[in-house]
Amino acid sequence: MDETKNTDKTQEKNKKLIYIIVAVVVVIASVFGLSLDDIETMLGGLPVYTETQAGFSVHFIDVGQGDCTLVASGGEYLLIDAGENGHETDVLNYLRSMGVKKLDYIIATHQHSDHIGGLPEVLDEFETDNIIMPRLTQAQTPTNSTYTAFLKAVKASGAKVISAKPGLTYHLGEAEFEILGPVTNDAEDINSMSAVTKITYGETSFLVTGDAEKDEELEIIDNGADLDCDVLKVGHHGSYTSSCKEFISAASPEVCVISCGENNDYGHPHDAAVKRLKKQTDEIYRTDICGDIVMVSDGEKIEISYENQ
Repeated sequence: MDETKNTDKTQEKNKKLIYIIVAVVVVIASVFGLSLDDIETMLGGLPVYTETQAGFSVHFIDVGQGDCTLVASGGEYLLIDAGENGHETDVLNYLRSMGVKKLDYIIATHQHSDHIGGLPEVLDEFETDNIIMPRLTQAQTPTNSTYTAFLKAVKASGAKVISAKPGLTYHLGEAEFEILGPVTNDAEDINSMSAVTKITYGETSFLVTGDAEKDEELEIIDNGADLDCDVLKVGHHGSYTSSCKEFISAASPEVCVISCGENNDYGHPHDAAVKRLKKQTDEIYRTDICGDIVMVSDGEKIEISYENQ
C-alpha cells in the first residue's frame, strides 16, 4: 500500500472538513450577530479571512498541481483559475468560508485543465458577472471534455465574456487590476497565451502570470508593461521555461508564490527557476509546503499567513 497516497488523501479530507466547519460557523455567527473575534474563538484560534476583516486580501488556494487565486476587495471578488478536475470541492468550500455570494470577475488564464478544471462547478454555484479569458485561434482551441464542460458552463452562466487584451483595466472595490498579456495570439503553446494580470491596492501590487512562458514574458516587457510588483505569482508552477531573468528583473518582487502539488510528476518547481528567483528574493512561498497562503494589504504593507504554520 502506498503510504504517501494515503497521507495525501487524509490531508485532503482534513482540509475539506476544516472548510466545511468554517463555513458553518460563519453562517451561525452571522445569524446570532457574533463578531469575527467570537468566530475565531469558536474555531479554536483558526484565522477567518473575510472581506469585512481585511479590506483587501489575496488568497493563493492550495489545489495541488494547479492554480487558483482569489482576490477580495471591498465586498467584491475576483477568482483567477480554479484548479484541476477533482479539486472543485476545495475551491467551493474556500469560497463559501469566505462568505462569497457572487463573483464579480473570473479570469481563466488559459485553457489547460489544471487551471479551468474546477470552473464549471464554480460557475454552477456562484453568480458571475464577467469572465475574462484569452481568445484562441481555431488551431489553438482544445477539444477535450474539460474545455467543452467549461464552455457549456460559461454559456449557462449568462456572464459577460471578455477577451483578455493588454491595457484593459477594471475596478474591484478600492483595488484595480490590469490585463498585461497575452500581447499576441500567435503562440503555438497556449501556455504563452496566458492572461497575465497586475492587481493594485494602494501602494501594493500583485502580479499573476498563469503559465506564461519566456516568450510571452519577453513580449510583455517589449510591450512596455509596468511589471513592478510586491508579490509575484510565479509562472507555470515554477517551471524552468518561465520566470526568465529579464522578467524577474522587470517585476522585482519582494515576495514570490509558487502553486504546485506535493511530489508532482513534473518536478515543479524546477531548480533553475528557483535559483533565478532567489537572486531577487529569499521570500518564496509554496502551496505544496505552506498549503493555502493568505496576503492581507492595508495599501502600504502586506501581512502574510499560511495554512501549515
